[in-house]
Amino acid sequence: MIRIAAVGDIHLGTESRGKLAPALADLPDRSDLLLLAGDLTHVGSPEEAEVVAGEFTNVRVPVIAVLGNHDYQSDHADTVTDILTQVGIRVLEGTSTTVETPGGTVGIAGTKGFGGGFPPAMASCFGEPEMKAFVRTGEEAARSLRSALVEWTRTYAWP
Repeated sequence: MIRIAAVGDIHLGTESRGKLAPALADLPDRSDLLLLAGDLTHVGSPEEAEVVAGEFTNVRVPVIAVLGNHDYQSDHADTVTDILTQVGIRVLEGTSTTVETPGGTVGIAGTKGFGGGFPPAMASCFGEPEMKAFVRTGEEAARSLRSALVEWTRTYAWP
């Protein structure tokens, strides 16, 4: 059995330092890995990313993350990713990874969330250039996720 913990929308800011880590102290007793599903910060500043990194540094299970729209707000997503990576958090963006757990191997693919909706009420690549760019970005995120899943399957698929 593989035990997976997941959380999203934690929105940590500079005032959050030290508030989440105590709740994670016994995580290894309950989970084999932790997934962070975006919106890790309020506005994606490097200072907020340092707080996130500090809160998850000592969880003692693998931590895999994707960024959310809040993490992109300050236009420092690369810096946020670097800060998280430096403490061992694997940040996925159209990529995949494999985690070995006591219960077995887990493959994870991830990409940032992106607006656009779902059929039948979804944005279309029609009209103004801004709308087309918005839809194309969402389509590219979906393609990158598909590619990551296909690549992982080719590499690690069971017979």
